[in-house]
Amino acid sequence: MSAMARFDHVSLCYCSLPVIEHLSFEVKRQDVIGILGPSGVGKSTLLKLIAGIEQPTSGRIFNNSMRIGYVFQEPRILPWKTAIENIMLPLLALKMNKKEAKERSHYYLNKMGLRDFSDYYPSQLSGGMVQRISLARAFAIEPDLLLLDEPFSGLDVRLQELMLTMLEGMLTERPITALHVSHSHGEVVRLANRIFMFFPGGILEEQDR
Repeated sequence: MSAMARFDHVSLCYCSLPVIEHLSFEVKRQDVIGILGPSGVGKSTLLKLIAGIEQPTSGRIFNNSMRIGYVFQEPRILPWKTAIENIMLPLLALKMNKKEAKERSHYYLNKMGLRDFSDYYPSQLSGGMVQRISLARAFAIEPDLLLLDEPFSGLDVRLQELMLTMLEGMLTERPITALHVSHSHGEVVRLANRIFMFFPGGILEEQDR
């Protein structure tokens, strides 16, 4: 079985400033990889490279995923659409019929404990609820590759634990390949089967769990 993604000697520079240099590693199918490291070393950039948002300065990236789900540090949902409409949006873009898109969106809202908030707008919801909508939207498209960029960093400890438990359950229910950037070692240990430490210059070292 081919790898889900592979980096071959990938480098990325911003205005001649190196962010990632000669990075090589492989993501196996159904790997859940935790990526730890200090701020500013390029962890988020790594996810953007895999997603194709950024292009490497040199080297090659092979990505065999068919569909990518992406959860950012800050919820990127449309304030003029309701919770259910935000989740439906990418499904409709994938040409799913409206009835099926709505049913699936309700299913994932329920999984996030937000069954009674489908018609609420983001301004009417707490930050934790809005981030749960982001997670529901990422799972609703049924990706084979999930990218998580510190999705719990702005939440209090209670909400972090709640969302981590929900994510853990969803990954168990439907195993997929995931890369999870975090500052919390305990967080990634709960989810990941592989853990990488990311250092300045794009040095990636696999750690024992």
